[in-house]
Amino acid sequence: MKLNKIDKTVLLIICLTLLVGLFTIYQRVEVEKQYKTAEIVLDYNEMEKFADSSEKDLSWWLKEFKKYGSQSVAIQEETIKLLIEDGKPLRAEIVSKLIENYNWVEFYKPEIVEMIMNKEIDQYDVVVSTKDKETYDYLVSGLNERYTDEFFNTYSFDGVFYIVLDGTADDLYYSPTLRIVNNEGLGVYEAKEISDSRLLNIGIGYDEEKINLIKDANLDVILRPINFPSHNEKLADAYKNANERYNLEPRLYILHGKEVLGFPDNEQNLLDYVMENDISVVMIESSEQREHIKQEGLKDLVEDSGYQALRAFTMWDYIRARNKYYNYEGAEEIENTLFRAITERNIRVIYFKPFYEEEKSTKFMTEAAEYERTFNSLQERLSEHNITLGKAQAMHEFHIGAKRLAVMAAGITLSCVFLFLKMFNIKHKFFNYLYLAAVPASAVPFVMRNIAEKGFSFAAAVSFSGIAIYFFMMHIKKIFISKKQYTNVQLMIYSTLILTASVAISLAGAVFVDAMLADVKYFLEMDIFRGVKFAQILPFGVFLMMFLIYFMNNEQEDSVKSVVNTTIKILNKEIKIYYGIIAGILAVAGYIYISRTGHETNIQPSNIEMISRNFMEYVLLARPRTKEFLIAFPSIFAAVYAASKKSMFYTGLFMLASAIGTSSVINTFSHLRTPIYLSFARTLIALGFGIIIGCILVVVLDWLNKLFVKLQERLK
Repeated sequence: MKLNKIDKTVLLIICLTLLVGLFTIYQRVEVEKQYKTAEIVLDYNEMEKFADSSEKDLSWWLKEFKKYGSQSVAIQEETIKLLIEDGKPLRAEIVSKLIENYNWVEFYKPEIVEMIMNKEIDQYDVVVSTKDKETYDYLVSGLNERYTDEFFNTYSFDGVFYIVLDGTADDLYYSPTLRIVNNEGLGVYEAKEISDSRLLNIGIGYDEEKINLIKDANLDVILRPINFPSHNEKLADAYKNANERYNLEPRLYILHGKEVLGFPDNEQNLLDYVMENDISVVMIESSEQREHIKQEGLKDLVEDSGYQALRAFTMWDYIRARNKYYNYEGAEEIENTLFRAITERNIRVIYFKPFYEEEKSTKFMTEAAEYERTFNSLQERLSEHNITLGKAQAMHEFHIGAKRLAVMAAGITLSCVFLFLKMFNIKHKFFNYLYLAAVPASAVPFVMRNIAEKGFSFAAAVSFSGIAIYFFMMHIKKIFISKKQYTNVQLMIYSTLILTASVAISLAGAVFVDAMLADVKYFLEMDIFRGVKFAQILPFGVFLMMFLIYFMNNEQEDSVKSVVNTTIKILNKEIKIYYGIIAGILAVAGYIYISRTGHETNIQPSNIEMISRNFMEYVLLARPRTKEFLIAFPSIFAAVYAASKKSMFYTGLFMLASAIGTSSVINTFSHLRTPIYLSFARTLIALGFGIIIGCILVVVLDWLNKLFVKLQERLK
């Protein structure tokens, strides 16, 4: 790979800007070092159901889970619906539902009936009734503390207490639309059945007995208040008063429902309370393990609090059902899921719900010994990453300035121009003026910061992957055109050096990507690096163009015309059937390769692959990426061997597979929620395994080549 003076100068400048990126990465690592405590928060309602299914009571189980490492229990506000489910002497009905019963008037006092008949109580309202004075007082006290007088009215007639909640059409919940057809199957109309009302699910207070039960287990109580958008002026104060009333330390705010307290228009009260008490705002990861559940006002609350937040993983039902999964004897796969969430995705709160016995079952697994084993094993594995179970704290706020971004933007622009010139083998001195584009590029972060962060990160991912491809292609071409006879040991040494240097170039690109996006909003995955898949696809186009120019262009001229002529020759060439078969296989492999990036498609790893991944997670600090150490990295060795045998087809085929590695390394670091040390360890381990497998592959290919030669001689 020949470099002129300008090339060397440009690379030197890129390296200098890379130092800024390395310093930024160092700062990020320092932030990550302080974020080393994960908290197990038990869900009270699920724990109660779980205890009812076992031979032990809830108090016993809470104390047990405290021993296992749990720190707190989340308890949501009581609602009218929950009180009824708990067996409280209450009756609550949506007016539009109750009047459907022809004898409904028999269940209500004449005064209430008259108000309903006169529309003083309308169809959207909810009528709550009880004969129990204590229950009535509890409801009225909670409503008075949380809502204005306009929202509800109270009545008492002959020992029966009534509370009428003023509802609107927006408060009603419906079942899925039902399509009504005639006997010929033709649609007549569509109907929606009213199934619930938001008024039955508003917060009205907390159960002191439940809170004391949690305290007796020496666990912290985390209150989960409920927002009601129509009447929210007093809700934040009620949350504050509840913490003070029960002498609680409000460390975590875990939102219940679809909006933060006070949304809309009255979120400031909650923000002030969060700031005054250093409360960490908890964002719950979505079921796709990407970003977070959408909850109105949450993003603004986190940003306005100075990113005083952390990420939580809730145990979805499909996760809880992974007991005895993959032929494990117990809940090992659930443990693996929790381990990956904490170590790989910056999760610092596990919102814990008890396990189910098996897949597609909702029967609780009640073996205490298995929960103890799971937690002990999890803690032991986390200790290898210097992570402990305890009381979680928010991540420290971290941002970088526009000046720093500008320096790195200039370096990335230089790398893009360098790749462009090398990809098309442009040698005319006039084109060197393109490097001057780095000057205006450095101004972009000052005027369009968000676009600059992601745009230049994408450019870095593509350009450095392409430069790594250019590097290994040029060195493999030297072997291809050389008349020297290479021993297997020499080929292994050359391959190792080429692979290591290519990975180093990709790591430089990863540094730029992570440094440009070094912001707490990315660590917490409030924003993500979009275009990751496209950044993995483009390098293959770069490879094909360079292979066409440097390997298949036999014309002496280094001009666009010669490249076009070569392309036309290739297109006019007769294609052998096995070429088509290989192309088809590559197309399918490419689709699977891209589709399996992330959790958005149905193409997921097989059971065997998952079991092997789990094994590597047990024995290694970080699991290397399969496509790197099994495919891409060994393919460098295969390409070098094929080049030594002057086989253009197989040299190109194996180099194409190698191109996976250059983009994959950068992609590893593009998962910004993953700690830097883990991504780096993953890459180094993959490199080590890739070298070992590559050396073995050289021996195997040499044996196959000799066997093929012997067969050819016999067939002559």
